[in-house]
Amino acid sequence: GWLVELVSEDGIIGWGDCAPLPSTGEASGAQVQWALETALIDIEARRRDIPLAILLGAASLSVPVNAALGSLDEGCAERAIAAASQGFAIAKIKVGLLGIDEELARLRAVAGAVGGRLRLRLDANRAWNEANARRFLSAIGDLPGVCVDGVEEPLAAPALAALARLQAAVPFALAVDESLARLGAGALFASRAVRRLVLKPARIGGVLRTLALALLAQAAGMEVVLTSVVDSAIGVAAAAHLAAAIAPDTAHGLATGGWLAEDVAPALPIREGRLVLPGSPGLGIAPLL
Repeated sequence: GWLVELVSEDGIIGWGDCAPLPSTGEASGAQVQWALETALIDIEARRRDIPLAILLGAASLSVPVNAALGSLDEGCAERAIAAASQGFAIAKIKVGLLGIDEELARLRAVAGAVGGRLRLRLDANRAWNEANARRFLSAIGDLPGVCVDGVEEPLAAPALAALARLQAAVPFALAVDESLARLGAGALFASRAVRRLVLKPARIGGVLRTLALALLAQAAGMEVVLTSVVDSAIGVAAAAHLAAAIAPDTAHGLATGGWLAEDVAPALPIREGRLVLPGSPGLGIAPLL
């Protein structure tokens, strides 16, 4: 990854973060744009002596975040118990990696372990055909003591009509993430095939473009969730400021600071399931150089 440092003519420093994974490929250009725009808007907020979230229209300097539990391995239930004890209300689990029956059994074990203290947000990463997705989605409605928050990307070959059929059959939100480019934002918003849109600002290509997409989605009646892309504390902070402006009452996928063995700046604190933004101007953090 790379840090971008910009210095204005009047000496104000702004920071951005660019951490494209190798799988990003040609889309890495969007992440360069995200880093540059983050540094520019950090400068502007510092110049105005206000936090970036306030510049973007936020009323609060904290946002709920979901715990990230990883996959349904043998330690998942233990991680879920820890997340509930730390005050998280929603926990995200990767599914679609094992057989459906095995994953359902493991989900029941997780549900039994947390005893209704966590809602589950499941991410299938385009794992199933429509029939298998329908089978899985129908079964998770019966998890003991658990309210399913939603399921991301259930279809291996996502199409608006198929997603709409699945969404109509379940009471919780289905979400589109990486399939947005394939489906097309305009077509997705017009169809309202799913109830939720997941946006990664670093891959969308900037603060303003993400904000514009989010507003269009919300105008179409969709929920919006922002997530990070395994970036540094600088990138997570930028996404969190944006999340506070876009959807301050929604749990976002930004509790990723603990994934890194080392970071360029201290991770933003998470208290009772809420990520707390600095009250200082701009991003409120800078690299420890």
